[in-house]
Order: sequence, then structure tokens, then C-alpha cells
Amino acid sequence: MRKLFFLTTVLALLALAVIPSFAQGGSTIVDIAASNPDFSTLVAAVQAAGLAETLAGDGPFTVFAPTNAAFAALPLGTVENLLSDIPTLTALLQYHVLSGSLLQNGFVFVQDRATLEGSPITITRKDGEFFINDSVKIVTSNIGASNGVIHVIDAVLVPSSGDLADKVAAASQVKVRVAHFSPDTPAVDVYVNGQAAIRGLEFPVATGWMTLPGGVYNVAVAPAGTSISQAAIGPVDLELAGGQWLTVAAVGSLANGTLKPQILVEDYSPIPAGSARVSVFHAIEGVEPVDILAGGTPVIRTLAFPGTRGDNDGMDTLTVPGNVYDLQVVPFQRGGPVILDLSNTLLVPGVNYFVAAIGTPDDPQVKVLATNPATGKSPETPTIGTLVPGLADLSTLNALGSSGGAFFGGGVTMLNQVGPFTLFAPTNDAFVKLRSAIGLGAFNAIADNPNSAGTRYILLYHIVPGKLMAADVAGSTTLTSASGEEITVTVRDGRVFLNDTIEVTVTDIEVANGVIHLIDGVLVPPSE
Repeated sequence: MRKLFFLTTVLALLALAVIPSFAQGGSTIVDIAASNPDFSTLVAAVQAAGLAETLAGDGPFTVFAPTNAAFAALPLGTVENLLSDIPTLTALLQYHVLSGSLLQNGFVFVQDRATLEGSPITITRKDGEFFINDSVKIVTSNIGASNGVIHVIDAVLVPSSGDLADKVAAASQVKVRVAHFSPDTPAVDVYVNGQAAIRGLEFPVATGWMTLPGGVYNVAVAPAGTSISQAAIGPVDLELAGGQWLTVAAVGSLANGTLKPQILVEDYSPIPAGSARVSVFHAIEGVEPVDILAGGTPVIRTLAFPGTRGDNDGMDTLTVPGNVYDLQVVPFQRGGPVILDLSNTLLVPGVNYFVAAIGTPDDPQVKVLATNPATGKSPETPTIGTLVPGLADLSTLNALGSSGGAFFGGGVTMLNQVGPFTLFAPTNDAFVKLRSAIGLGAFNAIADNPNSAGTRYILLYHIVPGKLMAADVAGSTTLTSASGEEITVTVRDGRVFLNDTIEVTVTDIEVANGVIHLIDGVLVPPSE
């Protein structure tokens, strides 16, 4: 009996030694973290994510708590970006929490454990110390709370792969490209932290997007083939915060001593469905502020060369429906003469465009860079079938041709095939004219029956096999459509008409499998 009593007593003492005093002071995990200034960043994050009430609940929980220093070690801008992205912040914090109380003496028995976020963590022992996911060290263990236990760690835990890992990476990484927009400056080498990162960058070339951890970088620009000691720009320290898309443009004049870097922060937030985002940059030194017109209407006003109008950076951004636009750059509030004529500019939905006015006052040029935000690369050239659904002026045509997947949309629609094809695309106004001409009843017979043989036949009449550019069309007298019936072509006063009355208004929208021309009326086959 004495042996049994002794054994029971030893077991009880051992239990007291390894189990935190949960009732001690009644302090929850949140209370303990809030009382320690080393956890102020963690507490702020928990409160922002709305997890304070959860972690103050009954639990029990095991929390792996990063210190302020651990958060500070993240790339520049990461914490701020996470605090503005509550879903990602919440998931990241949940990745630091286990259900139940796991004490240090249990680490060797439970190597892999699912977190509240769902992804597992792995605990290993090396040289008498414990690590999470092989690299994050547990520096203090077994801080008891009334509803669980805290272990202090020296870094923020991030899964190695998966959706959460991608989102944290996006918050901590900066996308950077470098553009040479100084017309009188020869090719240059770009140095980052003393090392040549880009060689032989010429006017008016821009690099692709580079991905870097957010941080402070020492940057210099020197004539190609020389050394950093002959830098024309810098060396200068640049703060590049994670989560941003930055274009670093060399602007100004080497001869005039005005050569400088201009850092442009572009908007890569989600683009509304059906829209494109356009950033317009004024990089022509010596040209007064300009207005940007779309179809004659100002959409951007008073765009000035960087630093010439207050502290402006020379760039303005707008979001517009995907469409074909007649853009012009004109002097501010004075109308013509037109500095740059960008007629028939195609803006594809879901794409970020960077449009830079570059060169000199006597030789203005334009540089257009397009990026698919999902990939950080140039967007794939659309087919006729995938482009038409994204253009605002062709929504009626798309409604007729996409029902049942016959012509437009994804998948194996006719106009997604190799082709090539030429599409004469009636605008929305063209269908309004048709309705006025044939009456509402006849028009509805077409609009309400997109899968009918008659409607399909009319649509086929707007397609010509082969890729016919504007010059090819103008040089023809007749074209044989995909329906088998002919379209007549006439040229009057330099304007091209189909079937005598329908004008080709916008030409040469080139796509992967052909070309689109916009027309101001609906072509009706003679047999219809």
C-alpha cells in the first residue's frame, strides 16, 4: 500500500510539473499576450482579424506566438498589407494556433499537427531545441493560460505552398520593372546593391516585371559598359514596399542635367469585370500639361511632366469598359494641335495598360505596356471568339452569337478556331438602326431566337474566311461570306461601304485568329 501511495504521489507531482496552472490568475491567452509589450504587433493583428474573442474563449488552444521582432523581420510593407487584407491575416494567424493544449514534452510524440487554418505544421528537434517547419525556433515554451498554452517563436509561420502561402508572398513581394524613357541618354546598365542587374537597357525599352522581397535597395544607373562609379543616376536608396507594382522610369535629359528616376506606383487592385485599367504617363520633357481625350471627351486632365506642376509624378489612372477607343493627347484646355493620335486603341478587359507619352516635343512617341495581373506577363492575344464578349460596343452581337456557344465565348466556339477569319462586327448602335428599319416585331424574331437557323445564317454572313486587313477589303469589289453569299464593297471619298450603305468605321483590330472591323449597320443576306 505504501508503494502504491508513493507511486500515486509521484505521478501527481509530475502532472503538476508539466501542466500549466490554467486557473492561475484566470488570465487567458489574449490577456497574457496583451500584457507583454513584446507581443504588441501580434495583439494588434489578432484584434484586427477579429480573433480576440475566439482566443479568449474556453479553448483549450496552443498558440505559437511571434514576437514584435519576428513581425519586423518580414519584408518591408508585409505587415501593413496583411492588416489591410483581413481574410489573409485571419488565415495566417489561424496557422499559428492548434486545437488543444500541446506542451513541450509532447513535441517529440506529435511531429505533425493540423492548425486551425487547416494546413499542418511540423515540429522537429535539433541539438536539443525545437523548431517548427524546420526553421522557426521555439524560444520559450509552456507559458500557461486559463484556456491553453503559449510557445514563443522567433519568426512568423508561413506555409511552404498553397493559397495562403501565395497571398502572403504577394503581400511581401514587390513587382518592379525599369523603363528607359530619356531620349538623349545612351544605353545604360542598372546596378542594384552594387551589382549589375540590367545591362544595355536602351531607349525606349522597358524590362519585364521582376519580383523582389520588399526592402531598401541601393540603385544606380550608369552608361552601358562602364561602372557604378560613373553612375548618371544614384547610387540612391529606394524603399520598395511589398505588395506594390512599381515602374522605375529614367526620364529627363542627360545633356540638360535633368536625368532622374521616377518611381510610379501602379494600381494592380482587382479590375472590375468587363473593364480594363489604364495608367497614362507624361514623359516628354518640355511639353506643357496635356489632356487625354477619348472620343473627343476629356478623361484625364492636366497631366504634366513629373515635378513640373507641384509634386506630381506625371501619371494618372482610370478604369474603363473593355472597348475600342479613339484616344488623343492634346494641350491642356486648348484643344489641338493633337500631340499624339491613338485612334482605334483596343483595351481588353482584365488587362492593366501602361501608356507612356515619350520622346521629344518635336518627335512625340507612345509606349504601351500591357500586363495580365494574374501572371505578371503580357496577356495572351485573344481570339475573335474571346474578345467580342469583352467589348462594350459589341454586347448585342455577343448576346446573339454566344447563346449555345455558336460563335463567341469560351470553349470550342466557331470563332475560337484557328481560322483565320475576318469579322465585320455590327456595333450596338448598328442593331438599334436595324430595329428602327425593320420594326420591333421582326427585330425580336432575331433577338429572341439566337439559336434559330435564320439568326445563325445572318451571323455567318458577317464572317469572311481568311484574314483581310482594311487595305485588302478596300481593294476588293466582292467578298464571299461564310454563309456562301456575297458582300459587295464600294469606296467613296476614301470611306469603305459594304452592300452600298453600311460603313466600315473601325478597322484592323488584329487578334490571334484573324481581324475584326466594326461596322455601323447589320449586314442582311440578300436571301433573308
